[in-house]
Amino acid sequence: MFKFFSIFYFLIAIISVSFAQSIPFGDSNDSITTSNGITYPIFYYKPLGYDSINSPILWGIHGSNSSGTSPRNDLRNIADRRNALIVSPSNLVPGWGFTNIDTTQGDTVVYWGPTIFKEVYRHILSRENRDNMWVYMIGFSAGGQSVTRYMLLRQVFLDSIPIRMAVSSNPLFYSFCTDFLNGSCMAWPCGLGIPDLSTDFLPLSVYDAYFICNEHVIQYYNENYAILIGTSDNVNDGGVFAGGCSCGQGNSRYNRAQNFYQFSTSDAILRGTTLKWQYGEVPGVDHNQYLMYNTILAGDSMPLAERLLFETPYHDVPHLVSSVDFIADTTIAYFPNATINFTNTTTLNMNYYWNFGDSTVSSAVNPTHTYTYADTFTVTLKGYGAGCNNEVVKNKYITIIDSSSFIQLNSNNKVLKFYPNPSYGNITIQTSAEAIEIIEIYNCIGNKTDEIIVKGNNPNY
Repeated sequence: MFKFFSIFYFLIAIISVSFAQSIPFGDSNDSITTSNGITYPIFYYKPLGYDSINSPILWGIHGSNSSGTSPRNDLRNIADRRNALIVSPSNLVPGWGFTNIDTTQGDTVVYWGPTIFKEVYRHILSRENRDNMWVYMIGFSAGGQSVTRYMLLRQVFLDSIPIRMAVSSNPLFYSFCTDFLNGSCMAWPCGLGIPDLSTDFLPLSVYDAYFICNEHVIQYYNENYAILIGTSDNVNDGGVFAGGCSCGQGNSRYNRAQNFYQFSTSDAILRGTTLKWQYGEVPGVDHNQYLMYNTILAGDSMPLAERLLFETPYHDVPHLVSSVDFIADTTIAYFPNATINFTNTTTLNMNYYWNFGDSTVSSAVNPTHTYTYADTFTVTLKGYGAGCNNEVVKNKYITIIDSSSFIQLNSNNKVLKFYPNPSYGNITIQTSAEAIEIIEIYNCIGNKTDEIIVKGNNPNY
């Protein structure tokens, strides 16, 4: 009887947690602390017609001086008709619009602002107990800037978010895929030129290693993406903002939207592809998010924003850039027999450059390397093809341990004693050999979990 009650109670506990985890119907909110250390509130709206198997995410990104409640309110009608879950993160600092990054961990750890999207997406899947959800993304003003740059940068920093369609509505300006436009320097975030390094977070060495090449741009031009603009969002601002780098884009939001689409159409042809984007105008609407999302054009049955998001036929985006990666047959080895076999898992034929972290390099496809001293090593693999260069850095990936410092245990030489065994608290380690300086603790799969620095010369620890 007691066993049956225990199992029954355990099952009830699991079911309760599962239901508590799901996002409730109607309006709600929670928050997520991402790996950049910032906590972002997230606002939700789940319509009564939401289907826990098939319903998608309608992801809204707000503009400056706004919050996640704004897209939630203005997208509600579309969500009701499409049975879509509105997800609207809040407190998006200007860096989201400009895709500033954090390189505090060094040049090799590039943390773009949009990578936070992946953590938000996984958070939603966890709450909804789902493996995958289509995403329809739309951003207004600075949120529109965030969307257009995210769709470009996801070609460089690959993510697994299944974007069905993305729409940029009324951004202040765009990232033209060029270094210069109409005599003006298109430095990032206005274009692909090198930015003013005195004001940008990104070191020049990171641009050299990671930034955007021709194949990335071709993929971007083939994305499921649309530009949406109100024809009355045409205040002449002279195009002077963001350090003046956007002077060549046009004199108003409306003018810049037209120019961005026209330039991208022509540039796609020059790069050997065809622009797959959509372009839409809402007549008579200025800088008004609600009207941009809810205005139905003459002769139509739904708002243009909804039509672009949900009625544009989906197409696959070609993958032209190889993703460089590798594995090792072991990540822990013991000197002096510290030989590691590296396997290159890159999918396309490229030329390779390995750096094993000990001042030794190789151009082999699948090299074997012997380390000659004990330490922890960062391994880098760079791939060079006809177009994009690609690189993967695995920090502190290989650990080499000097086996001569080990005390060998065997049945004939009782140099160490551990007691009591079993232990329910402290244990004593006694040695009849020389005094121990360091005790390292490893788990059953060979990963180091702890280290104890021994002080003094006491043989009992």
